[in-house]
Amino acid sequence: MTADTSVPSSALLTADRDGSNYTARHLLVLEGLEAVRKRPGMYIGSTDSRGLMHCLWEIIDNSVDEALGGYCDHIDVILHDDGSVEVQDNGRGIPVDVEPKTGLSGVEVVMTKLHAGGKFGGGSYAASGGLHGVGASVVNALSARLDVEVDRGVTHALSFRRGVPGIFTESGPDSPFDPSGGLRKGKRVPKGRTGTRVRYWADRQIFLKDAKLSLETLHQRARQTAFLVPGLTIVVRDERDLEGVGKSEETFRFDGGISEFCEFLAQDKAVCDVLRLTGQGTFKETVPVLDDRGHMTPTEVTRELGVDVALRWGTGYDTTLKSFVNIIATPKGGTHVSGFEQAIAKTVNEVLRSAKMLRVAEDDIVKDDALEGLTAVVTVRLAEPQFEGQTKEVLGTSAARRIVANVVAKELKAFLTSTKRDAKAQARAVLEKAVAAARTRIAARQHKDAQRRKTALESSSLPAKLADCRSDDVERSELFIVEGDSALGTAKLARNSEFQALLPIRGKILNVQKSSVSDMLKNAECGAIIQVIGRARAAPSTSTRPATGRSS
Repeated sequence: MTADTSVPSSALLTADRDGSNYTARHLLVLEGLEAVRKRPGMYIGSTDSRGLMHCLWEIIDNSVDEALGGYCDHIDVILHDDGSVEVQDNGRGIPVDVEPKTGLSGVEVVMTKLHAGGKFGGGSYAASGGLHGVGASVVNALSARLDVEVDRGVTHALSFRRGVPGIFTESGPDSPFDPSGGLRKGKRVPKGRTGTRVRYWADRQIFLKDAKLSLETLHQRARQTAFLVPGLTIVVRDERDLEGVGKSEETFRFDGGISEFCEFLAQDKAVCDVLRLTGQGTFKETVPVLDDRGHMTPTEVTRELGVDVALRWGTGYDTTLKSFVNIIATPKGGTHVSGFEQAIAKTVNEVLRSAKMLRVAEDDIVKDDALEGLTAVVTVRLAEPQFEGQTKEVLGTSAARRIVANVVAKELKAFLTSTKRDAKAQARAVLEKAVAAARTRIAARQHKDAQRRKTALESSSLPAKLADCRSDDVERSELFIVEGDSALGTAKLARNSEFQALLPIRGKILNVQKSSVSDMLKNAECGAIIQVIGRARAAPSTSTRPATGRSS
């Protein structure tokens, strides 16, 4: 018999209070998808409606990546009345053969292994929205049930319960489950037909009770994706019949691409036609690459970054800017948006200076002036972009700023300096709008400064050189404005200090009829007069009566 060396839990708790018994036994290692279920917010942002929608985006984006590669042209998104969601595509289908390292089928690897997929530079996707290899596996981990079917010669099927593969004997997430089942082969499919179907039930143990899918948000995302991938048809079918409104189906397909998207987003009257600025650039980065022996070796690779921008200026004042990386929206911007805004402001300033539409004394316009009334869609495509987090809201690839700035600057300058009649007139209108925005901004700031200056003058104390009178009776008091200190000395000897006040000023002051209010308020002599007379009007019980005079 061996002695029991375990420590009672009460003893551990007592020791932990003073930190003396913190050892490796207190550390917890989460394996596989356990980490996702333990900390879902790290992968999908939150467990409310926003996180529920993010799970759907992950599955849809996998299908869209097939469309980006030219392998898919039709996607169906179905909201079933039992609370499940299904995404179908006619792409190549998830690989069903055995992955040599794990000994698992490709479907099981994609659905159960974090950071596994065909988007790590292996040549399967030149550009994609899914990059971290966690999208499908995260959705699987956070689903009470997930069914996947792949058409590749025959229909291959596999089901999961909270990330564990197996077989459900009945329909629905609460059906009896056998965890011993693997990938199953079904009936044959017509030759040439391939695709993937994923249907899942979100796990209500993870998501909040009031979390729900928004049909309106889904329509917006489907419409946006159809704009970004010309020729792709996305069908959204709602079979839930919520609140008795009935079932619905919407189809989205746009062959005009982001030019049509820009027109759709713009709400004001156009100042110029939609401009399409396209180009590309290359950059180098060092990334770990898997060699033949399975080792990750740091290797310097050359990347290509494609830039495609659609923009147009309108008569309005608001700026509408949508940015995307491999069709993934980046609502919080990133390096590609920084490069775009930098190029717009710099190029417009250069052309304004060369065309002498800005006076020499005027400052350069700022970014907000150039972007006023602008509607733009900024898209970049590259392999393995660096995002800040799994939610992919901000692009972090530093080279994107330089490449986007160069492409936009070159293409926009060509438009703004064009000698063609129509383009020249439109460019002139755009430049005049930017100048007008800058001058309006400056005038508004000057007006605000003037108001602040005026308020400061009204609330400040009386000028130090004012020779005030003793009387508080405004009706009897008088103010004499004299020229300089010498005249002040003479006037003091002649005045009646009981009711006569004296204010010296320096010679001839500003001609306020020809000057702006701002310049007048900046003038020290005008400011002194305003202080004295304004104080008398605002507080007659403590000041003098405004009256004017001149010393001889």
